[in-house]
Amino acid sequence: MPNKSGGKVAAIAGLTALAGIALICAIPKTRKACSQWLGDTFDQLKEKLSQRKHSDWEQDMQKAESLKGPMKRRKDTAKINVPSAGTTAWKDEWSSE
Repeated sequence: MPNKSGGKVAAIAGLTALAGIALICAIPKTRKACSQWLGDTFDQLKEKLSQRKHSDWEQDMQKAESLKGPMKRRKDTAKINVPSAGTTAWKDEWSSE
C-alpha cells in the first residue's frame, strides 16, 4: 500500500492556516493591525516597482541618446525636404506604367 501521510500533513497544515485566518478575522484589533500591515507592505512594494520602472526608463533614454551620435553630427529635423506637390513627376511615373 502507498504511504498517504503526505496528504494528511497537507490537510492538517491547511486546516491550521484556515483556523489562523479565522482567528485573525474574529478579533477586531488583530484584523485592523493585519490590514494596516498588509496595506503598508503593498504600498512599499508598489513604490519599489515604480522606482525600478522609472530608473529603467531613464537608462533606456540615455542609451537612445548615445545611439543617436554626437549633437554636432545630427541632422536638423526642423527642416523637412519634400518634393513639391506642384510638380508633374507623379504623372510621368503613373503614365509610364
